[in-house]
Amino acid sequence: MRRTLPLACLGALLSSTCLTSSFVAMADETPAVSLDTVTVYATRSPQSSFEVPAMTSTVEADAPGNAMAGDTGDLLEFTPGVEVANGPRRNGQTVSIRGFDDEAIITMIDGRRQNFEAAHDGRFFIDPSLLKRVEIVKGSSSAIYGGGAIGGVIAFETKDAADMLLPGETWGVYTSAGYRTASKEYSPVISAYGRTGPFDIIGVAALRNSGDIKQGDGNELISEDNLISGTFKVGYSFNDFNTVKFLYQGLHNDGTEPNNGGGAVTAENPVVEKRVNDNQFGIKYEFSDPSNDWLNPKLHLYYNDTEVREEDVSGTNAGRVQTRDMNTIGFTLDNQTALGVSDMQKHTLSYGFEIYHDDQTGTTTNGGTRPGVPNADATNYGFYVQDEVALQTDAGRFLIIPAARFDSYRSSDDAGNSQNEHKVSPKLSMSYLPNDNLMFFGSIAQAFRAPNLTEIYASGQHFPGGGPIPDNFFVPNPNLRPETVTTFEVGAGVNFDNVIADKDEVLVKGSWFISEGDNFISEEVDIFGGTTEFVNIPNARLSGFEVDGQYQLHPITAKLGLSYVEAENRDTGEYLSNNVPLTLVADLSYSATDIDSIFGLRGRFAAANDKVGGDNLSTAGYSVYDVYYRWIPSEPGLETLTVDLGVSNILDKAYTTAFATLLEEGRSYNVRVAYKW
Repeated sequence: MRRTLPLACLGALLSSTCLTSSFVAMADETPAVSLDTVTVYATRSPQSSFEVPAMTSTVEADAPGNAMAGDTGDLLEFTPGVEVANGPRRNGQTVSIRGFDDEAIITMIDGRRQNFEAAHDGRFFIDPSLLKRVEIVKGSSSAIYGGGAIGGVIAFETKDAADMLLPGETWGVYTSAGYRTASKEYSPVISAYGRTGPFDIIGVAALRNSGDIKQGDGNELISEDNLISGTFKVGYSFNDFNTVKFLYQGLHNDGTEPNNGGGAVTAENPVVEKRVNDNQFGIKYEFSDPSNDWLNPKLHLYYNDTEVREEDVSGTNAGRVQTRDMNTIGFTLDNQTALGVSDMQKHTLSYGFEIYHDDQTGTTTNGGTRPGVPNADATNYGFYVQDEVALQTDAGRFLIIPAARFDSYRSSDDAGNSQNEHKVSPKLSMSYLPNDNLMFFGSIAQAFRAPNLTEIYASGQHFPGGGPIPDNFFVPNPNLRPETVTTFEVGAGVNFDNVIADKDEVLVKGSWFISEGDNFISEEVDIFGGTTEFVNIPNARLSGFEVDGQYQLHPITAKLGLSYVEAENRDTGEYLSNNVPLTLVADLSYSATDIDSIFGLRGRFAAANDKVGGDNLSTAGYSVYDVYYRWIPSEPGLETLTVDLGVSNILDKAYTTAFATLLEEGRSYNVRVAYKW
């Protein structure tokens, strides 16, 4: 049981969570719902997000406000510590965590690695309407997920039949339709699902048709998408313990936008007809017997094929066709063993093996290799082991988690260049709870990132010159070293109820971190020398903090998140492009149960991003507000209806985020109506 907060602590706590005593008048007798969530990806086993020694966030895709999202940026923009880079065009969006770009983050969809790499396109392609939730683990995670998890892990999970079926139901149909005015986008969805005997099945199909994007300054951004996507899953349970599941996810998008979706239309960045085809297959097997503490194996074999085809529709290269294709085949084997040494000491051992192979091909109309897209391949494999040690003592509870992973990778290109490296990634984290209300945690982790195929082997023309500026060409660098980062993190949290009124609850958790990097990989463009090469920065440092706070006093729920990252080259003192200005996200909602409604207001507030170096441009600070409303009628016959209304960027603010050069979407009136049959 949580304790009532002592009065001596009340003032400081309310200040830290920006709450006021006016909430007291809104309280009623309805019990509060716990603000704590469960994280799986932080440790590979279910843990309390409050108690785990890490900072995590979970985004429910169908939550009020989120359900109207048109792309990943809409879905994640109010998540503390997370930036969606490259502007509002969906094809170019990537995710940044704590200033680390998408190359330093492991992205997964239903456990499948998303290894597609492109400087001008996104790393993954998925429609938000297919998603159940997104879980974000912030900080070094290479010890259990392998190379690339320097900045964290972002895990997308699509919907299962079990998520749609109510108790006693065996089948159902779900339909929805939405519209966003800023991009003139409509988005119908249909899903059918069922469960009978040993089988469960779900199929989801989503359409999305959108036009040019209205920006906050009144201009329109050339962008047209005609997108169809879907998932299909069928599971079969041989008995109570053995389950096998087949998964398919596909997306096809015919769009019109510049070659670089994150930039403005110029002679060097012409408009193209862009076609994205993404097909992903997986088969999973799981054995789960609650009476067997030694065996809980999970096997996953998957195959991803992502192709982006671009045809110039104007300019000197009109009619030119260029493609980028990435195939990934991967396999993972994970197991957990539970050991109860005593009533006061329990161990959960997680261990496993992973191997995956990437094959990239780039072509252009003349039959040659596409500039900047080398024909190359890479094979990675790794072993990991982790022990979650739960200790109960007279002084409180401890969760001690040592982990280590060995990774090896080999890559080569068609020109005969190659690279072969291996690395051990250790990690030690611990949380301490003297009681149910307080927690302290700390961790030290070493992580690495192998350079990707483009960074090592890119060749050909990067961009044409003009006047005194010569044509610019990529220079391959097969001697590029992997990044190695050591991260130290300390944090604390409080979790109280009955703070300023009966049956309320407040949860605050925060941390400070510092990441010391060796051989940071950076793109070096020599404008007058006519070269672009990926090089190593010997010594870099990223440091910052994050605070995540939530308060609930029915019918009010308030959420706040504060984050900041500063990055510099320690040898030169120059700021790096990884800086994230002080950013606050907030969400305030009111549940009007007597009229079956939820009202919400949320905002994102960022200081100016003026700590920039090299050719990077500073961005002004901004404040953006959204409002949302959900109606869930309780009348018989309408109880499965959901109506969502909202206005995003209600002040029509013209603003640019830290990792973008384009203005974001302006004011948009959004609607979605959903019904379960």
